[in-house]
Amino acid sequence: MTQSLYSLFNFLTDNIFVIIYGFVAIEVYLVGSIFFMLRKHELILLDVADNLLKGFRDAPDKDSSLYVHEKIQGALQFITNKIASNPDVVKDFAKNASKISERPFYNRHYKIEIFASVMSTLVQIFPLLGILGTILAIAQTAMQPGQQIDVTALSNAFVIAMDTTILGISFSIIFMVIESTFQPKIDRVIVESHEFRKIISSLYLGSND
Repeated sequence: MTQSLYSLFNFLTDNIFVIIYGFVAIEVYLVGSIFFMLRKHELILLDVADNLLKGFRDAPDKDSSLYVHEKIQGALQFITNKIASNPDVVKDFAKNASKISERPFYNRHYKIEIFASVMSTLVQIFPLLGILGTILAIAQTAMQPGQQIDVTALSNAFVIAMDTTILGISFSIIFMVIESTFQPKIDRVIVESHEFRKIISSLYLGSND
């Protein structure tokens, strides 16, 4: 039993850096995927806004200097104000809304939420991997066969412990900063998706009254 445990500690200790860098690769993939999904979803929302505003001459101008989310917010504000001031335009909006599929709303932002949740979880895992490396290095040295502890093995264990701890904390900080820049944009895109979905649903209901 002791020999099997020692072999397991050896295996994990020898591959702890591979494990850490494996998690880094996964995190990089998640960050890249979220970035491209956010861009694509924003374009979907902008396309929805353009379709809803077709035929309205007083619709907001397409200013190229504006960010995508600013154009989306402008469209949402225009639609809300237009319906509030003139309920008769609901049928015109509903006619445009009939050409829009709601499926991208559900699929795309649902994936963004899942990927963002996993990314946030992995950020918290990196310090734990550093601690795991420290524990494994110490345990491997302590469980060596024989009565005396090899000084060379002890120094190697100390180096591994330090390296894994530094790597774990460093990657955690890096991805924590990346997550903090992504989170507001993720929240905004999800809110805008819900707002558009709410408007489209109300247009369908209003046009049937």
